[in-house]
Amino acid sequence: MANRCYAPNGMSTHPPPFDASGMRAVFLRELAAAVAGALSARALLERAPGDPEPVRSLRDFFHGIAGSAGAAGLPLLGRLAGACETAAAALLEGTLRGPPAAAMFDQGLAGVAFVLQTWSPPAGTESADPAPEPDRPPARILVVDDDRLSARLTDAVLRAAGFDSAFCCEPEKALEVIQRESPDLILLDVVMPEVNGFDLCRDIRKSPGLQLTPIIFLTGKGAVEQRVHGLELGANDYVAKPFEPQELVARVRTHLSRLAEARERAIRDGLTGCYNNQYFKQRLDQEIARAVQSGDDLTLAMLDVDHFKRVNDEHGHLAGDAVLAKIASILAASVRSSDVLARYGGEEFALLLVGAATARAAAVTDRVRECIAAHPFELPAAADKAQTARCTVSIGIAALSASDTADAFLLRADRALYGAKEAGRNRVVIAA
Repeated sequence: MANRCYAPNGMSTHPPPFDASGMRAVFLRELAAAVAGALSARALLERAPGDPEPVRSLRDFFHGIAGSAGAAGLPLLGRLAGACETAAAALLEGTLRGPPAAAMFDQGLAGVAFVLQTWSPPAGTESADPAPEPDRPPARILVVDDDRLSARLTDAVLRAAGFDSAFCCEPEKALEVIQRESPDLILLDVVMPEVNGFDLCRDIRKSPGLQLTPIIFLTGKGAVEQRVHGLELGANDYVAKPFEPQELVARVRTHLSRLAEARERAIRDGLTGCYNNQYFKQRLDQEIARAVQSGDDLTLAMLDVDHFKRVNDEHGHLAGDAVLAKIASILAASVRSSDVLARYGGEEFALLLVGAATARAAAVTDRVRECIAAHPFELPAAADKAQTARCTVSIGIAALSASDTADAFLLRADRALYGAKEAGRNRVVIAA
């Protein structure tokens, strides 16, 4: 990634606040690093007044200050830089002559020099990173902004809030970086050379794996029509520069929370709350690979409700749904958080018992079978009369063998399940 790749920063439960002094320290450090290039551009403009290149460099320099100085507690500098940016744009368009523009640039550079001369870095601002907490991986955020000053300031605010932030200052390479790194959220500037934020947003939304990734536009362009245009292209939010750190962090956290909820809904069965079939098969592949590498045990159980059609026929489909939901809750209460429980389809459930050998898996599943058989299932009332039903389940289990593929593993457990059905139901059968 351009400038700084994702770093394994931890996420603190109570990250330290990033106050005004911290913001200003980051801003001024970056400003001090950038001012030499602006002075060189001003000197080149003096020697070659008709050359547009130094004017572009000065425009970009003042653009970054105008968008960031207010957030660093330097609003006067931000307004001065904004006037210089406007003068540079007018000079490039031919609507302003060179001498007035040059005078404005000199005033802007003098203001920058004054701020830098009167600033001394406060103690303890060398790093804004919170203390690492490796057990809680932080959300990964990518800041895309062609202006390094703005990007670095935004990045510092996010890292201080506990996020794993990185930034890219080459918008033409941003899509490649995004597709490679798959960040959890993208902060995107609008006004950038080569590729503007709107075009990049449109390209991001064309990528199948990035449909849910939140995009927040971070820009000084606050016109209503631009906000609407960005949202129509698929952006989730807008934050205007100069931003308030607390507002930026709050918006980022809100969208990450919504993303987590959306991702969870995508992998859950709506009726039972168990994982769905698609997610289960992904986890099955992962757990098989992990077990093969580590040599740990892995057992798969397939469970089917006996005579479930009879429940639907006698009591209705709402009653059948109630039975399935209750069976799911019994299963969930009977297994560990490290195990993987899914509704495989219809009235069939799948359970991966991680690190469990056949004997333990048989004991666990048999206790589940007994619990279900003894449970009086409460059904939706019919004609104002309470209803209950009794149900049993058949279970087939298989232990992972060295030669098993995912399909072979599933097939052996499924055959054991049908063996339990053929042997009279309400029993556990272990695959050979």
